[in-house]
Amino acid sequence: MESLQMALNVVVPMFLMLALGCLLRRIGMFDQHTLDKMNDICFKVFMAPLLYYNIYTARTPIGESGRMLLFAVVSELLLFTGLWIITVVIEKENPRRAALLQGLFRTNAVLFCTAIGTSILGEGNIGPISLLVSVVVPLYNVLTVIELEIFRGGKIKPGKIALGVLKNPYIVAAILGYLTVALRIQLPVPVVTSLRDITRCSTPVALMVLGGLFNFGAVRGNLRNIIVGVAGRLVIVPAIMLPITIWMGFRGVELVGLMGMFVAPTAVASFNMAHAMDADYDLAGHLVVFGTMFSVVTIFFWVFGLGYLGFI
Repeated sequence: MESLQMALNVVVPMFLMLALGCLLRRIGMFDQHTLDKMNDICFKVFMAPLLYYNIYTARTPIGESGRMLLFAVVSELLLFTGLWIITVVIEKENPRRAALLQGLFRTNAVLFCTAIGTSILGEGNIGPISLLVSVVVPLYNVLTVIELEIFRGGKIKPGKIALGVLKNPYIVAAILGYLTVALRIQLPVPVVTSLRDITRCSTPVALMVLGGLFNFGAVRGNLRNIIVGVAGRLVIVPAIMLPITIWMGFRGVELVGLMGMFVAPTAVASFNMAHAMDADYDLAGHLVVFGTMFSVVTIFFWVFGLGYLGFI
């Protein structure tokens, strides 16, 4: 019963916020322009301060989580390579290859690692998860640009990629968080309180906006790739990576963070990147929508299973 309650505590709030966003869109309180603006606000004004706040309050030195971070980077690089090979074999068109590969490896770690970690561990106990997010997000960005450029026949520009990574709000927030901790800077209490209040808006508002972005149109032409992408992202990848993670000895907050990274659906930003770099953005959008929708079910079973077996 305890593992069932824990799983419900994770997915029910997520489902309700997604459903609320979808409802508000259907009754006309959200339109596309509003959702685009709110999405921008969420990930620049809410989620970036959340990353900083979690690093600041946890005061977790990077060295203490070094093994977890190394495992995350190596596993994502191996996954990326393996999924690239599979994608090239099963799909013949480069624009679809680009969108499918991105949908399989690029997860919404910022939102779902935070949401899952907070639900299981409680607010203020997810510092190592914030460190994890701050490492995998730039890795996703770099790998995404590389694969999209290759599949559209473009030239990879390392300087441009590096500049884009450094301008990412999450990376800026993470660097500032690390510096604050390393220099032992104590922020005034009113500043910390304001940051805490801002961060409490981040996850529910981001989920609500994500629900509002759901669009179920024109799926027939992409049905096979949608099934492959969603099943691969939500079922097959976690089924491979979670046993390895457990076998490697990760437990507690580190296991919760890595689980969040592996079970999360495709990142919303993958649609924007696909659109900007000549990939099949219709397929990319469908992978985001259907992946997020079905992730409520799959995340429930992954959390319940690990809780039932006593790993979290």
